[in-house]
Amino acid sequence: MELTDHRLLEQIHITGHEIARRKELTGLGSDEAAALLGCRAFITEEIDLIVEEFYRIQTSDPEISRLIGDADTLRRLHSAQKQYVIELFSGNTDSEYVNNRLRIGLVHKRIGVEPKLYLSAVRILKEILFKTLERRVTDAAARADACRALDRQLYFDITLVFDTYTRSLISEVESAKDRVEIYAASLEIQVAQRTRELQEKVSQLEAALAMVKKLEGVIPICGVCKKIRNDQESWQQLEQYISEHSEALFSHGLCPDCFENEMAGLRALKEARRIHKPEARK
Repeated sequence: MELTDHRLLEQIHITGHEIARRKELTGLGSDEAAALLGCRAFITEEIDLIVEEFYRIQTSDPEISRLIGDADTLRRLHSAQKQYVIELFSGNTDSEYVNNRLRIGLVHKRIGVEPKLYLSAVRILKEILFKTLERRVTDAAARADACRALDRQLYFDITLVFDTYTRSLISEVESAKDRVEIYAASLEIQVAQRTRELQEKVSQLEAALAMVKKLEGVIPICGVCKKIRNDQESWQQLEQYISEHSEALFSHGLCPDCFENEMAGLRALKEARRIHKPEARK
């Protein structure tokens, strides 16, 4: 099934229990949530500088710059990235937060951002945010807690983003498999149809061959009477020879030339009889 933007966590079957399990695996608990939420105010103050620095580094890479494209797209990305960073410090990992992170993975996959580029972007953002935390959080212990919480929050996000990456790839493979199976089935139908047609042609040919016996080779025939010499060295009438060596039958008649010759002979005979009758009376 192809993934859609609507309620991705339901399509991927991420339940509340699964969210809790992922937080446990990444070490993301209430202390981390509180540490991040405590930094939200000054992160919001500096969000423009953070995002400007992030995209300055990103667009310096030709491959990433080509993916971003025009200035309008870059402005939209700025807006989306600001929201993403502020949500990192919300201390909230409910189902809506999870669904938004899954959507990020889906969008990245659709526009052709490879996992290596996504991970590179996460690294750059993490370094910028760590520098901000180092500058704004003066207490060393609180700063360490905030950096550790941010690190775990980013890992939590990465697991979600990669879910949509992998599920999208699986969906593409399954779709390709379905297309291949449909094509193979259509080929089988075509092959079966062509086989039936060939079998019908073969049957027709065999029937035709069964009805016709071929006369092959050199046939010795008399140049005068047109009799044919058979294998027993006897001479047969042409009609008899052909009838014995095929299933052809003869019906005798006269062609126009022969008919005219026969009629001319009959007329001549009739005229001769008429001339001779008076002489006989004398």
